[in-house]
Amino acid sequence: MNRILISTIVLSASLAYSAGPAPTQRSARQVLILRPVPAQGPALEFDYRFGNAVPPFEKEPALEGKEIARGLIPTVPPTPLIRNITDRELYLKADHGRDFTTGPLATYKSQCRDGIHVSFENVRVFSERGPLAIPYTVSVNTYQHLFAGRLFVQSGWSGSLELDGRSWRFTIVDNLDGQIDDQDRLFLRDMQKAPGVRTHDCPVPQILFLNGHTFQMDYAFQQAGSDVVLEAGMTEVQVPTGELKLEAGGCCGVVLREDRRIVLLDGLEGTLSVPAGRYQIDNCLLEHKPDQWRIPQFAGCEQAVSVQPGQTTSLRMGCPLSNVIAVTRDRNLLHLKYRLTGAGGELYEYEGAGSANPPLFRVYKGPMKVASSAFGGG
Repeated sequence: MNRILISTIVLSASLAYSAGPAPTQRSARQVLILRPVPAQGPALEFDYRFGNAVPPFEKEPALEGKEIARGLIPTVPPTPLIRNITDRELYLKADHGRDFTTGPLATYKSQCRDGIHVSFENVRVFSERGPLAIPYTVSVNTYQHLFAGRLFVQSGWSGSLELDGRSWRFTIVDNLDGQIDDQDRLFLRDMQKAPGVRTHDCPVPQILFLNGHTFQMDYAFQQAGSDVVLEAGMTEVQVPTGELKLEAGGCCGVVLREDRRIVLLDGLEGTLSVPAGRYQIDNCLLEHKPDQWRIPQFAGCEQAVSVQPGQTTSLRMGCPLSNVIAVTRDRNLLHLKYRLTGAGGELYEYEGAGSANPPLFRVYKGPMKVASSAFGGG
């Protein structure tokens, strides 16, 4: 008998799930308790310049002669803020009010990053959902003047799941709106793997296929003492399946996605039984080699894979990677675009600039070199 054990759980029925012959009904719903932790979510873009500028709030502190900018953090309701650019300060109404002269007013001091951008770290905000005040920590990164840049959510909810002898770490980062949907991110890590192995990153699913099991997922924030926890309900379900012949050389994991259905194939090759559906390739994690300084990141794939009940479909991706140059001409101007492609035509890129060995090109006229340069970080 296989058993599913959850480190911190509330069970609506029994303490174990029996994975015998396909049941005609759903098994007992189990709830994985995710508790507040530091985390790093994707960037949330904002731009309050020019035509998007926020008008003055109903009451503001006396800031005559100061350069200021206004904005809103996208909590529910939005959190108003004022940047005192002259004094490198940010004033924030965490209670969502627009009177900056009464009530609590949080003040944060900026840090200069590179002479162009500044950041405000450990900014505390919350969203209201019924009686709950759901807390978040964010960093605000903006240009030195005006108010445009990116927010990074730096908090999330995390818990551990033991499934068929393997331990998994679930971490969910919400986009500040106090509800969990496909705009939020799930980071999933196999705890048996070395710390250097990267975490799976995908939209938060309603259906999750993991380690041979298919779960119907639901989510709810709850008050637990002084904390707000996130309950992730997991109900194992039986769904139509097909066979997927996977060739993923050099990969430690592949993520397939159909809307909010996520199929996570972790370090597997061969013929696998997976839920039927028409999937996009959402991610492919390349293995880290000892001589690699940086690992290329998955950047997209145009092909889809259709898994039909009772049929076998092939999917090839991953290594070897190929350097491809696409050249287009506009009169006497040549445009060169560099692409790093996988075995299935999927794209990879090195995130950020500053690679020690960026891809180079040279242009020759006969034996004479007339131009050379390096491609950008993407």
